[in-house]
This record gives sequence, structure tokens and C-alpha cells, in this order.
Amino acid sequence: MKNIKNLFAYVAGYIDGDGCFYLGKFIQKPKDIIVYEYSIQIVSVKEPVLREFKSQFGGAIRIKPFKEKHKDAFCWTIKNDNSIQLAESIKEFLVEKIYQCDLFIQFSKLITHNKFRTIGIDLINKREEIIENIRKEKHMSNLITKEEIEIAKKDTLTITPSEIDFSYLAGLLDSEGCFRVRKWKPKNKPNHVYCIGIEIGNTKLPIIPWLIKRFGGGVTFIEAKGNKKASATWNLSSRALYKILPKIRPYLRTKKEICDKLIEFQETIISNGGDRNSILFKAMFKKRQEVRERIVQEVHNFNHKGSI
Repeated sequence: MKNIKNLFAYVAGYIDGDGCFYLGKFIQKPKDIIVYEYSIQIVSVKEPVLREFKSQFGGAIRIKPFKEKHKDAFCWTIKNDNSIQLAESIKEFLVEKIYQCDLFIQFSKLITHNKFRTIGIDLINKREEIIENIRKEKHMSNLITKEEIEIAKKDTLTITPSEIDFSYLAGLLDSEGCFRVRKWKPKNKPNHVYCIGIEIGNTKLPIIPWLIKRFGGGVTFIEAKGNKKASATWNLSSRALYKILPKIRPYLRTKKEICDKLIEFQETIISNGGDRNSILFKAMFKKRQEVRERIVQEVHNFNHKGSI
């Protein structure tokens, strides 16, 4: 990272993707005393990123209970003063969870080490109110709706992204983004068509207009189904994506390799013009097709296994 702000922006993006500001309480045995606690948690299959966070900010990492047909997941947890320092450092860079972060900080100020002295009912009520508010924020606020996405589709690229924005986007992509190379065969064309792209899905609204205003792209609404909430997927592709990939790349952790693959792929694009029926062009085109097919397979392997 170029400076500490870029690091905090990256962490903010990662937490907006896979993180959680946790507030809760438990009964401490054997005295049956209610103990309030607060922590920042990230659950991810990408252990190296969590190891880096642990090295930078402290905390602990544990393996989540194994689920059949799922990769091993790890949980990084940072508590007490360390978690508050981190929350205060990343708050200005958060997009989706800024209010949760604010409640988290408020809650921490109501917790003191009082050696089990009795505390007043007013203080207990304030704690319970904040716990309830953060639960509502997580599960009921800023949810994606079709109407809101139709409004978001009218947004345009109006903000020139800063280095901080690219750092944040890298964290968001590393946590829950996807890099792809699409390939399809049009009915009326002899050759396959390819297109590089990135996608970020979310069930909360704030991230979608934030992305569109800084990077452009499109958005697709996905209806709620079963126990899954309605969501939206933001996507950016082709030249617009190629333009920003080199600016995202320095800040990526787990997806730097696949980012390089998309850059390499876009560089195989052949400019219009020239004699496309010449022997020289056909030979060059064949070599480019071989490179493209290799990259398509490598990107597929990365998305399937998590590495190239």
C-alpha cells in the first residue's frame, strides 16, 4: 500500500463485502453475570488476507465449522480497544456499513471494566437499544428493491475516482467480486466473441450507486427467491474495465493474478482495419485465439479453485 489511508480504504472495502460489526452479550458462568461484547469479524476462505489483517491489527483467526461441499472458511476476530481503533480508522472509507460502524463505536463507549459492579438500568437500556438498532440496520435497512435499482440505472459516471476509491474497490473485489472472461458464439458470425468483465453482487443498495458514479458500468436486479433476499449485480466490462484494471491491481491481494489475466486478454484485441483475409493476418489471428483460449481456461480455473 502507498500509505496508511490506502490500507484503511482496502480494509473498509473488504469489510463492506465480507465483514461484520458484532454487538452482543452472553452469560458468564458460574456467577450468571451478563457480559456485553463487541468485535469486528470477517469470515472468508482467503486465509492469507486474514493473516495479513491479523499481522497489521491484531486479533485471532479460527477455522469455521466445516460444511459439506464448501471450502474451509476462516474467521478473523478483533475485539476491545484494537477493534475500536480499527473502526475509527476505516469509518470515513466505508460505504455500506458506515452506520453500523458508528453504532459500534457508540456501543464501545458504554462498556467499561467495572469489576462486576452493578450498573444502572439507563445504561443497560442504551446498550440494548444500540444492539437492536444494529440488528435492524443489518437485516432491514437499505435493502435492494427493484424501484431503487431502476433509479440507480439512471446514474452516470460523474465522479473521478481517487486512489482511495481504487483501494476500496480492490478490497470489495477481493472479498466478494468476480473477474470473468465471457465467451459466446453469435448466430451470424463465424468466430466466437469474448469480453472481459468484473461483477459485484449485493443485497444492500448504497454500494451500487457509489460504483456507478465512479466507474460507470451497468446493474442487474435479481428477484428474491426462497429465503434469499432481492439483490443487484454491478458489472463493468471491455474497454471501460481495461482502463481501470491497472489502477486497481496494486491494491489487490487475492485476485492480482486474475486481474493480470484480464489485462493480458484485453491486449490480444485486434484493432479494426487491414486485410483480414491475408495469410499474415490469419496466422496472427490464430496465435491470438490460442492465447485467448488459454486465458479463458486459466480464469475459469481460478474462479473454480480460487487460484491459477
